[in-house]
Amino acid sequence: MRTKKLRGFTLVELLVVIAIIGVLVALLLPAIQAARESARRNQCVNNLKQMGLALQMHHDAKQLFPQGRNGKSPGPGTATSPLAVSWAFELLPYIEQVAIHRSLVKTARVDDPQNATAMRSPVSVYYCPSRRQPAADRDFDNDDTVATEDHRGVAAGGDYAGNAGMEEDFGDGNPNGEPPGIEGGVIYTYSRNNIRHVTDGTALSFGVGEKYLPTEDEVRRAHPGFDENRMHYFQGDTAFFSGDNNETILGGTECGIAHGSALVGSNCDASDLREQFGGDHPSICNFVFLDGHVQAVQQSIDLTTLQRLSTVADDQVIDASNL
Repeated sequence: MRTKKLRGFTLVELLVVIAIIGVLVALLLPAIQAARESARRNQCVNNLKQMGLALQMHHDAKQLFPQGRNGKSPGPGTATSPLAVSWAFELLPYIEQVAIHRSLVKTARVDDPQNATAMRSPVSVYYCPSRRQPAADRDFDNDDTVATEDHRGVAAGGDYAGNAGMEEDFGDGNPNGEPPGIEGGVIYTYSRNNIRHVTDGTALSFGVGEKYLPTEDEVRRAHPGFDENRMHYFQGDTAFFSGDNNETILGGTECGIAHGSALVGSNCDASDLREQFGGDHPSICNFVFLDGHVQAVQQSIDLTTLQRLSTVADDQVIDASNL
């Protein structure tokens, strides 16, 4: 009786099959990555929509948009000087995070363990998934000095900045809350703005945008010889709910939208990167406007147009087709 001889793959055939599979995988990976980025970008847009709605609810409840920050020090609040918190902290009740907001102990420092819930609880709405996941791994600024070990890598962070206008430190010198004028946005240090101050129109005025996060190499080039223990401070990426570091919670447009270390404004250099808007999505940066709509703005947007969108009372005409 004759037996049938089974024929297997030859080495050449096996290599051809492996090569074909490799080509198919190479073709599919970019599509998969693009789909994932699209999903992450949609989540970022949804985060900003929630912030835009929270801004409107805050305004309805208090007849004011939230202050960019109500102080500058991490020290405890007093009868005349409130504990310094950020606009992001003040929006917590309007994004279903009332418990975190209520936990604040105003008579303790922001970096005190008594304020662990208030300052060290990451909130997913404030994180862009294209950059990172929510985590309590930021340093407290600790009044512009090196934080102690107990205060390093324990605070909640965030990837968005309130629109302060032309410069992120607008309003710093006026605790009474100066009006925005022709250079201010709507959310800046000590701001006390309501809808009447937005004379340019809410549909053409930024509320909150993605902030740029300088890389560690960019920080080293911009600040040679700096203390490596203060990396988060020089990145503008310290405790997001504290009001101590304005470069963490506020953004300006004087130098354009940062992308790949590029700044377009005059007198701008790498040290200004931590003060700018700029996201982790290719070619664009997302903003929520004061009327609640979210729009992707090209990183290459004309500087004048960008600055007019960031100032809320300059009474200049904006060509929306340039966005």
